[in-house]
Amino acid sequence: MLIGLGFFLLYQVFMYPWGFYSGPLDYLPDGKDTDVAGGCYQSYKWCQWTTRVPLPVYLICFIVFFGIAFPFVESPSAALYSEILGPRKQGNMQGLFSLGGSLAPVIGSLSSTALFQASGFRYVMVYQAVVLVIGALLIGVFYKRLVPLKLKSIKKI
Repeated sequence: MLIGLGFFLLYQVFMYPWGFYSGPLDYLPDGKDTDVAGGCYQSYKWCQWTTRVPLPVYLICFIVFFGIAFPFVESPSAALYSEILGPRKQGNMQGLFSLGGSLAPVIGSLSSTALFQASGFRYVMVYQAVVLVIGALLIGVFYKRLVPLKLKSIKKI
């Protein structure tokens, strides 16, 4: 899972609008919408100083980093959770696990959208990178506890 988080973090690093990427983003022409032409709305003042991530970098990173990261995170997290739970009522616990996995994108999308509208995607990338680092640190701190549940057998006399 740490490998997957590492690749997600690499994606954030490459997608950050570094100063050496090409110049500021274009604004939409008057009367046009994003379905006709690409660019920033006039209300987004941060487009004046935000650089654009090159399309080849975006495509390669999206395909390669996400293609590697998701298999290292998605399947192992559900399997590890199941092993940690052990022989308990897994239906309820897996349901709560799934609920958390469904609520997280909703909350993340709402907070990221508000942050994006206020300051651009630079701070969204930083926010997501911080969440990934916190997740990796938590895995590191609790690594020894991420083991399958072992029940002690009770010997009958």
